[in-house]
Amino acid sequence: MHGVSLGQTTNNIAEYSAVIELLSESISFGIRSLIVRLDSELVVLQLNRFYAIRNPVLLRLFLRVCLLEREFDYIEYQHIPRYLNTLADAIAYRILNRNLQ
Repeated sequence: MHGVSLGQTTNNIAEYSAVIELLSESISFGIRSLIVRLDSELVVLQLNRFYAIRNPVLLRLFLRVCLLEREFDYIEYQHIPRYLNTLADAIAYRILNRNLQ
């Protein structure tokens, strides 16, 4: 449970960046199966190949995820509504406060 400051960006770019970080770290730990829960329904639908990606920045991030996915035997992306994602809110709040000090 840690975070990286991305500066001012969109929620979807932040979600993709988190997925890339998670997949990279999971590979380094030898993890071969993952269930990834995200609160961006758009990103989940894109990662599950239900929605096309028109934004070039998101497409570049999506392609990085696709390369990382090759290292896994199983990967699943699930949507968690924002109002149910209190753990992510608590972590983000803690990181924000730490960065402001």
